[in-house]
Amino acid sequence: MIRAAALSHLGRRRTHNGDRYSLDNERQIYIVADGLGGQAKGYVAADLTVSTIEDFLRLTYNPSELTWPFGYDIELPFEHNVLRTALRLANMRVYRNATRVDSCVGMGSTALVVWIREKTAYFSHVGDSRFYLLRGGALHRLTEDHTLIQMQLRQGIISPQEAKTHALRHVVTRAIGSSQPLEATIQQQALLPADRLLLCSDGLTDHLEDEALSEILSQAGNDPEAVGRQLLDQANNSGGSDNITVILIDYS
Repeated sequence: MIRAAALSHLGRRRTHNGDRYSLDNERQIYIVADGLGGQAKGYVAADLTVSTIEDFLRLTYNPSELTWPFGYDIELPFEHNVLRTALRLANMRVYRNATRVDSCVGMGSTALVVWIREKTAYFSHVGDSRFYLLRGGALHRLTEDHTLIQMQLRQGIISPQEAKTHALRHVVTRAIGSSQPLEATIQQQALLPADRLLLCSDGLTDHLEDEALSEILSQAGNDPEAVGRQLLDQANNSGGSDNITVILIDYS
């Protein structure tokens, strides 16, 4: 059984919302995309990203319609092949649109997709939208940001404190819409009853560190929508510098 809710907010400083999401409880497909490019119509890239991933994953329920335009890796699980293909299709579609429409040149999007099948969450991401698991009161970050800052943190070039205010903290190293072959990270996580999952754009994590996220998510008595509203409110109260999107999933 799954209970889920999705919420998105403009934030306090933006004039439009470039985040997009999809919540499909029937097929247990959940997607968050954060448009990149500002005047380059990042919201268009986010729209295309979500719709392309949705369409391909839904084809898995009609196997006769399923094709593999980038080939099929027999060494990978079926679900990994599906996610890899879906994100590559999204990348190709966004890039082609960006090259054909002058106002869309340079647009891109992050992407985070979670697909739950038989007690396992299969997930893939590009960029800095994040996926968290709350289990037994402990919060686990399941994705690592594809950003310049994360690379520097891993190499010890900067400290976590410096990363919080670094001028390049929003520069992503991977995005949907690249002219280069897409490298999407694909993983899986076995699920247990009472697990709580969070998908979010960086408008949330820019203002709430993991400790604050854990405190809010641990309020087990609240349903996903109530918890999601608390997250949005807290991010806005802390500055609301960007669009904020969250998907909360309670698994049992």
